Amino acid sequence: MMADAFFRLPLSHKKLFIKAWLMFLIWDWRISKQPYQKWKGHIFTPDQFQSAKTPVPESFISVIEKAGRHHIRKMNCLRRCLVTMSLLNDLKIYPGLHFGVRIAAGKTEAHCWLTHDGIIINDSYDVVSTYTELRTKKGSEQAFLSALT
Repeated sequence: MMADAFFRLPLSHKKLFIKAWLMFLIWDWRISKQPYQKWKGHIFTPDQFQSAKTPVPESFISVIEKAGRHHIRKMNCLRRCLVTMSLLNDLKIYPGLHFGVRIAAGKTEAHCWLTHDGIIINDSYDVVSTYTELRTKKGSEQAFLSALT
């Protein structure tokens, strides 16, 4: 049962889980209800290019992923990335946000993931390698994000 697993977590993980769960609500609302121009500044900031070589704390990502999986709403890859980015930014860690596309069963699918120091941190290489990464020109983020929302 999920509640049993939650109560067995160390206190620091419980706090992170709750914070992430609430951040998922905030990001879901932003993406669903606000225009892109209003929330894009939370994603593409100058800070993301000044990240120190600080390692991502162990089990940090897995706790956030659990909060997303056990949410009242379905949290897609964009929401998971944005929550993870926000929480890492609080630690002065600025991961890179990547977008990719693929054709599967005749349909175009989009996906996003995070990297830090060149390492995929919230997905697996096996999944990411099935997508062709898109490189953005300044201002073209909107097209990528609209495919994921």
